[in-house]
Amino acid sequence: MDSKTRSFYPRSIFAVKTFIFVCLCTIFVLQTSSTQEPHAAKDSSQVSPRFNFITLAGQRISSSSLEGKVIILDFWSTDCNPCRKSMPQWEKLYKEYKSDPKVALFLVNSGWESIEKARAFASSKRSSFLFFSWGTEYDLPFAYDSASITLKAFNLDSNPSTVIIDTKSRIRVRHSGYIEKLYDFMSDQVQRCLAER
Repeated sequence: MDSKTRSFYPRSIFAVKTFIFVCLCTIFVLQTSSTQEPHAAKDSSQVSPRFNFITLAGQRISSSSLEGKVIILDFWSTDCNPCRKSMPQWEKLYKEYKSDPKVALFLVNSGWESIEKARAFASSKRSSFLFFSWGTEYDLPFAYDSASITLKAFNLDSNPSTVIIDTKSRIRVRHSGYIEKLYDFMSDQVQRCLAER
């Protein structure tokens, strides 16, 4: 092996490592920084499409069974980092409204993976490090959208995506991407919808 070949190998290895590092950083940034600020729907007269899904406990939920309520649907998947990052804020919001009969909140797996995988995630511990888990299970109303029918009905195609429907079945918020101050934004939107009853 001549000296040119010997000096080429370390440079090519460095170039490959640099390329891989840049690709990984780009993927991380794209997954965690899709933070367009959410806003209320421009046309709040748009009526929600009919939808249905099942809870991970097996209960069928339909739009007709939720009529007259403020409905919050958050679409997620187990491999979505922004989805996982937002779950503590969803839990806080759910605890605030779970006893309110005028509000229905569901975290709906978008159906891109099996219901078994969604169930395994929902029953897992909140925190994990390597092979060790601790903490308690999520206290959230998880559901499953078979074949992504509900997600598609709202013209959504990514996770996380969030929809708020008011008591008159009008779409008030339709947002794709991570929401930095999710609890504050959602709580404000729910209160506005409830005030309009």
